[in-house]
Amino acid sequence: MKTPYKLLFAVLLLPLFSAAQSNYRAGYVVNAKGDTVKGFIDYQAWDSNPTSISFKPALTDREKKTFSMGAMTAFSIDGIAAYKKFFCRISTDVTDSRHVIEGRDTSFRVDSVFLKVLQKGKNLALYAYTDNIKTRFYIGETPDYQPAELVYRLYIDRDATNIAGNTVNENTYQKQLFALANKYNALDDKMTALLEDQFLAYRQEDLLKIVSRINNISNAEFQKKYAGNSKVSFYGGVGASVSNISSDASTSYSAAGGIGHTSYLPAFSIGVDLVPDPNGGRVELRADLSVNPSKMDAKYVLKVTPDVPAEASYSQLAIFFTPQAIYNFYNAPNFKFYLGAGYSLTYSSFSNAYFQAQNKADQNAGFPQELYNFQKANNAFLIKAGVRIHKNLEIYVDYYTSQASTNAGYFAFSTQNTVVGVNYFFGQ
Repeated sequence: MKTPYKLLFAVLLLPLFSAAQSNYRAGYVVNAKGDTVKGFIDYQAWDSNPTSISFKPALTDREKKTFSMGAMTAFSIDGIAAYKKFFCRISTDVTDSRHVIEGRDTSFRVDSVFLKVLQKGKNLALYAYTDNIKTRFYIGETPDYQPAELVYRLYIDRDATNIAGNTVNENTYQKQLFALANKYNALDDKMTALLEDQFLAYRQEDLLKIVSRINNISNAEFQKKYAGNSKVSFYGGVGASVSNISSDASTSYSAAGGIGHTSYLPAFSIGVDLVPDPNGGRVELRADLSVNPSKMDAKYVLKVTPDVPAEASYSQLAIFFTPQAIYNFYNAPNFKFYLGAGYSLTYSSFSNAYFQAQNKADQNAGFPQELYNFQKANNAFLIKAGVRIHKNLEIYVDYYTSQASTNAGYFAFSTQNTVVGVNYFFGQ
């Protein structure tokens, strides 16, 4: 097994070793008796609302306690998230635009669940509940803030005629919020414009804006607490570019005895990393600019006239621009393991092209006179894996699919790049 693949294999095994690690953050639990117990909660940036949590009174404690649904009524992780238990109605219709069904589905279930508290103000509370079906939002009014689901449905009605054809967007939640804004004297021109905005969507950002205005939260306070939560950081790095240069077995080059070559050269990268939700931090979006050089240097014996030791060589300096998406499968503050993918646009410059006898002092007149016909612009897919340690340091392996270095013809060389590197993130 070649070195880069050994490293990639080792990185892929890291989750097995990190699975026992936890992510305890300061917070509190309200137990079934109504007592508030302070300590540390294992926060895992849940994709679905949790049904239980792990708790430690102190970080140094070796033993942990599990609080299940029946053992608590609420819990909060300082500065990150709060959940409160309610017995409520939960719609079960599908609202995924990729799987729109025919007919209006009003199915629901009633259950005790932990709702995520997005905001609790003097008039309203906004909650969220996510399971494997969809995300739902709930609204609660003072004084008890009991949740009622904000209703949104998406379905096909063959008898309907609208701009979207037969697809019906049932935006009942807009009417619900309109009535609440009127009830709490918040229905001014700005609120009306928000509620009638054609781009208003059933999503957290839009609903928070409306609920915040009904709760009389100032724009400055809203911006501080709810807006601009995404985190941007810059990084720079160095690595080793392992380039496998080869030609298909059917080419004239291979038929004449030509072989491939693997080069090991230093690589450099800079980039910007965006984390849309720093509290959860599972998803990251990147734009990476890297320089990945390679060198072809194949020495072999020519199998056709003049049957002499031959050399095919050139240098390639490739610049990769790669937008990419990353998912942190393990996501603790000081340790992350991720996998990612991207798409590279590349531009290469070539130099020192040579195709002749190995003895440069004795050029053979009968040697095949072939041009490389280099291909400068190209593209490739990226698969990556890595770990982030103590927020600033990242160790990664990038695997780029093969791309043509020369156009079809005598050589038809392609290059596959694997980069093993280290990035440093600034301002973490």
